[in-house]
Amino acid sequence: MVYYQMRKLQLIGRLLFEEGLVDARAGNLSVRIGDKMLITRRGSFLGDLKDHDFILLDIKRESLLDERASSELVVHREVYLKTQKRAVVHAHPVSAVKLSFEKDLIVPKDSEGKELLGSVRVLKELPSGSYQLAQAVAETLAGEKLVVVRGHGVFSADTDVFYAYSHISVLEHSCKILLDE
Repeated sequence: MVYYQMRKLQLIGRLLFEEGLVDARAGNLSVRIGDKMLITRRGSFLGDLKDHDFILLDIKRESLLDERASSELVVHREVYLKTQKRAVVHAHPVSAVKLSFEKDLIVPKDSEGKELLGSVRVLKELPSGSYQLAQAVAETLAGEKLVVVRGHGVFSADTDVFYAYSHISVLEHSCKILLDE
């Protein structure tokens, strides 16, 4: 199961990078496997993830390995503790981040964005990797597919990492359309 999930995360990391949704050292991914999570290592290049770029951690307990995991580990952990979601993707899509400075709610105008996303909340700016950010993101993702954090990026969660990634892809497409108005 871990090997299979690693391969999926590698594919999603490459798609995020190729689509321009993350830059060389930005973004992070995780999947829930029972009471554990498989998460990307701090500073990993999502466009070319290797097996050593993943860490398997307990969801409910902190460990010495936590410091090697993504700087957003606290957010991923809180999402798994507070929701039924099985995958979390964090990316920095430029158009969505740009709109986050102007809007508290992003409402797509294109048919795909409207149908798949509805509207997307923009949270106030919160410190990256903080417990305040983790609480706000987890609370929002308990009932939504994704959330934008002002000036920072997007967190998406779903039953599968592909769905979490696809929500971000659709959002970025919708944001490009909104910015071209």
